[in-house]
Amino acid sequence: MNSHSTLRSYRILIVEDEKVTALDLKLTLEDLGYTVMACVGNGEAAIAAAEDQDIDLILMDIHLDTAMLGTEAAKIIMQRFGIPVLFLSAYTDDQTLEEASDSLPYGYMVKPFEKREVDAAIRIALTRHHADLELRRSEERLRLALEAARMSIWEWTPETDIELQVAVQHTPPQLISENLDDLLVNIHPDDRDKIRQQITSHHRFQQPVRFSKHEGNEYRWVELFASLFRWENGDRRVIGVLHDVHERYLADEQLRQANAVFNSTSEGILITDSQRRVLNVNPAFSHITGYSQEDVRGKNPDEFLHARRHSDQFYPRLVSDAQGHWSGEIACQRKSGEFFPAWEHVCTVLNDDGELQNFVITFSDIAELRRAEKNLATLAYMDALTGVGNRVRLEQVVREALADRTEAQGNVGVLYLDLDGFKLINDTLGHSEGDLLLRVMADRFKQSIREEDTVVRIGGDEFVIVLTGVEHEDNLKVVAEKLLLAVQEPVTLSREKVEVSASIGIVMSRPSVQEYEELLKAADTALFEAKRRGKNRYCIYDFALAMEFNERLRIERNLKQAIRKGELAVEFQPLVDLHSARVYGVEALCRWYHDELGMIPPDRFIPIAEQSDAIVDIGAWVLRESCRELRRWMDAGVPELVVSVNVSARQLTDSSFSELLTATLTEFNIPAAQIELEITETALQANDHVLRQLEHIRKSGVGLAIDDFGTGYSSLSRLKELPFDRVKIDRSFVRDLPQDANDIEICRAIMALCQVLHLRVTAEGVENHDQLEMLRELGCCCIQGYLFSRPMRPELMADWLQQADIRAMLE
Repeated sequence: MNSHSTLRSYRILIVEDEKVTALDLKLTLEDLGYTVMACVGNGEAAIAAAEDQDIDLILMDIHLDTAMLGTEAAKIIMQRFGIPVLFLSAYTDDQTLEEASDSLPYGYMVKPFEKREVDAAIRIALTRHHADLELRRSEERLRLALEAARMSIWEWTPETDIELQVAVQHTPPQLISENLDDLLVNIHPDDRDKIRQQITSHHRFQQPVRFSKHEGNEYRWVELFASLFRWENGDRRVIGVLHDVHERYLADEQLRQANAVFNSTSEGILITDSQRRVLNVNPAFSHITGYSQEDVRGKNPDEFLHARRHSDQFYPRLVSDAQGHWSGEIACQRKSGEFFPAWEHVCTVLNDDGELQNFVITFSDIAELRRAEKNLATLAYMDALTGVGNRVRLEQVVREALADRTEAQGNVGVLYLDLDGFKLINDTLGHSEGDLLLRVMADRFKQSIREEDTVVRIGGDEFVIVLTGVEHEDNLKVVAEKLLLAVQEPVTLSREKVEVSASIGIVMSRPSVQEYEELLKAADTALFEAKRRGKNRYCIYDFALAMEFNERLRIERNLKQAIRKGELAVEFQPLVDLHSARVYGVEALCRWYHDELGMIPPDRFIPIAEQSDAIVDIGAWVLRESCRELRRWMDAGVPELVVSVNVSARQLTDSSFSELLTATLTEFNIPAAQIELEITETALQANDHVLRQLEHIRKSGVGLAIDDFGTGYSSLSRLKELPFDRVKIDRSFVRDLPQDANDIEICRAIMALCQVLHLRVTAEGVENHDQLEMLRELGCCCIQGYLFSRPMRPELMADWLQQADIRAMLE
């Protein structure tokens, strides 16, 4: 509104129930140059006109021709449409004036009135309304600015030296008043004293505090900026700004944490620009390589760190790759010139526009890992107790001999040997004496054969001797007799002299028996027959023993019926977490209770099942029963458990196994994280399909563990590539702890390897506290064994889980 002529262009609505008065007012307004949009006689019509028409001012009578007063209509119009109202009334009583005031009018004129008086009242009302609009727009701009800055305005009015009145303007801006104590209720208790001290001792202050707008809400970090002002009348006012800095504080906290990690991690870290020029390195980088930050700043890591440069396509391919990172082993060089193997991770950092900004390179020195792998690779082929070969070595030697065999070179002979009476010596004289006996026997076996022949111990007191270039079975008989005589020689142990004998099963490769598994089965069958005939003798695999082999096939067929007949059962053994002193899971173990033969040990029927399709059906049944029992425990309120289920190589090669696993978990509503699959090392020697299947299973959330670690798998260099979470140390390495130094070193090496690869470790076969303490000292986090419990039926296990005091058992 810049002129009188501009005022005259405004549109006015007349609300008057007396038609003569309304007409007179209309003529007066038009004579003054205003536009009269309409004349209505009641409040309802006024509200409708205000909604439908573009109106700048309403001249409103108070007493109209309906029950709605003009004051009521004016209040509704102001709240809904913000149109100013000027009352024209003949009433001046207190009640009418109070009701009119409640509707916040822009004027009140008493009838009758003159033409110039009406013009002046309208001009004043419109000018005031325009000023109000400007004020509201200014307040809205301030509100938006405060919201953008995440700030609020607050004002305190102190009444005394201690108590202050406070007015806080939140977003959207709204002044409220409260005393200091009420304000402090919304400030974190640890920050209140700082605010009191700042207010009473400083003219101006800035203080970060944790603030909650309403009781019970989450505290957020804000900054308070304030100044204290004094007026001439003695009043004091504290005026300031509250700035929400919660996200910035959290970001700063993350930066502080990242900086702590950067400076304290044991991995070397380099940060480069987009041109791969070094910007910064951490202390671990200097410790590993010997280079200081000044030595390498501005240089390309390929120039001083990598013994062999990355290819020219490496970094462009990394930038264009969707994942933007690469990990792998690379040879690096220290400042001294020494080379060392490193596991390196390179990733890209993009700015907000998606453009390359930095490369971040992290690496760790894995020289110690490589040494451990080398030691473990040697141990992988060697029986730790006797120094002869182990199962892995046996399979390697036999398969190579069978592959290289020609008619001119002769056949392959296998002698499967078991010591008679060893168990009695082991039980009466102790394990240490039994181990000494095994070492003596292993040395005698090596002295009784040719240098090119091989002695292996496959477990317990069982040995296998492999001879190559065998022309006749008579040659094998001569060796067997020599071995029997060697065993019969008395053995002087630590405390006394003992005598034992041996039983030997013999087989020679021939057209009907020419595979590794067939040779071992045949030799085992011949050994069983030698024992049955009275021990201290040998037996050659022949037609009669072939019939025995067929008997084993019948066992296999019975296995297929075992599930249908309800002869199989699942028992559970606890898995104990040493750090939390609680049972974190149980291992599911299959048992076969035959109607006629009684309980058949797993080591008797599982190997037979694994050589046939029966293991697939048995494995699926065990998985389903394990999930069924877990669901029952969960419904009964048993604390969350992980159930570990053994899976054979045959199951992993079955393309439908992943679907079976998913369907079983869905059927019983079991979270994937509560199931763990245990896979023996032998199973990992299968084809790439098995590895892809493991990757798929791991991505589903199901845990994976390597069972009987150290006894079967030889390609340890691939261990880091496999998707496992946990490693189970075989009981053969735990049994003689802490007395056996070799077992200690083996366990220590396994722990070191798993620590580098971030794998959890569980030790099997823990039976006493000496073993427990040694494993705890070596850093083992989980244990399993008779020290806590033997395998139990599900219902007994549920009760045991509720009652067992693990912490007491660990003491």
